[in-house]
Amino acid sequence: EMNGNKISDIGPLSSLSHLEVLRLGSNRINDISSLASLVGLTVLYLSANRISDLSPLDGLSGMVELHLSTNRIGDISPLASLTTLNIIDLSNNGFRDISPLASLTNLKMLDLSSNYNIAEISSLSGLINLEELRLGTNKIADITPLAPLAKMKLLYLSANEIRDVSPLASLVNLERLSLDRNQISDIAPLLGNSSLGEGDQVDLKNNNLDLSENSEDMADIRQLEGRGVKVYY
Repeated sequence: EMNGNKISDIGPLSSLSHLEVLRLGSNRINDISSLASLVGLTVLYLSANRISDLSPLDGLSGMVELHLSTNRIGDISPLASLTTLNIIDLSNNGFRDISPLASLTNLKMLDLSSNYNIAEISSLSGLINLEELRLGTNKIADITPLAPLAKMKLLYLSANEIRDVSPLASLVNLERLSLDRNQISDIAPLLGNSSLGEGDQVDLKNNNLDLSENSEDMADIRQLEGRGVKVYY
């Protein structure tokens, strides 16, 4: 546990090959080359540092949980080999290409929010074990690749460029859906998701919906509410 200690040099850690959990968040680290020898790591926290090069991580094949939010990462290709990962947080970096994630089919939680530049998400379509996906504050318009992800429970798509929500009709385990700050003008496809019901939450604030009392959009919202969905609009 070495979070928040203004650490910049982690070279002395290189001999700890049996270490399983390492927490180094909120420091001043930019060089993680000494972590390459820590082959026993399963959980690694490196959020809020100055890291740009992830290549030292590509051999840590037993990793289950990896936190890399708020760094300076432009290339995530070294992560493609970490196929045992269940949880990965890559939020608030700034990269665009997420294709290296296609091989991480054991992922249950993936956070790509606030990278600002992500638009193409087709590489997520095979991540069928995902239960929580955070994609807010990017440039995503086409969410068709999310349609096969039927185990999804928590889906955050706020602040993108989405118009068509029909791919979400197949996500029969959804409990929380955030669609606020998009360009949606028709929510009828959400009614086609028959599993949206009692206790589920849908955020539709700040879209292009007609919220006048007798509009089609308002009628759709009332139908969802009638099924027990908490709708924010």
